[in-house]
Amino acid sequence: MTDKEKDTKQKGSPIKPLLVSRLSHFFYQNSGIFIAVFFTIVFIGYLFFIMMGKAAGFELADGNIKSLGTSFGFDHADIIAFLAARTDEMINAYINFNKVWDTLFGLIYGLMYVVWISFLFKPSAQKVGFLNLFPFAQVLFDWLENYALASLANQYLVDGLISLPIAKLASIFCMLKWVCSGFTSTLILVGIILMIAQAIKNKKTNIVNK
Repeated sequence: MTDKEKDTKQKGSPIKPLLVSRLSHFFYQNSGIFIAVFFTIVFIGYLFFIMMGKAAGFELADGNIKSLGTSFGFDHADIIAFLAARTDEMINAYINFNKVWDTLFGLIYGLMYVVWISFLFKPSAQKVGFLNLFPFAQVLFDWLENYALASLANQYLVDGLISLPIAKLASIFCMLKWVCSGFTSTLILVGIILMIAQAIKNKKTNIVNK
């Protein structure tokens, strides 16, 4: 490697951390209660008026599992049973749901969580750093799960079989998604508790000063 190539590599290495830092700072600076509530309304509206309608295209009237992604992991047999119980039309609706509507849903809830965490932890931004961007990890695993399941469904339509390695990956992505979801919920709960504690502390301070 030449000196010029080394210099280029050294100069290029901080780019990604810098972009992450700027994105994290952007959300801390611009997130507030009204924006958080706005994204929450968008999230609820999308879930009830779009997602549920699109999911109806592949749901069974007596089905226990409405979508594989709603369970904490699944195995090869679960996927086969899920697909075998549905017509080709329903499977195509499931593929479209994973590739389009659930992908958009991930982006919406990801932004909602990021805004809420950024708002709640804004006073501690210097201490917690990039933690406000953590919900995007859940979004990433959700997307990977969606496309793995869509790939398996496409394969099933062609030959009635599914790839065992891809099925395992889809299950792992699903479990990681729910682990991230749990951590994100914990962050929001901790943020609310800290905000309430700070409000009580400020109120006591004001009373003492009076």
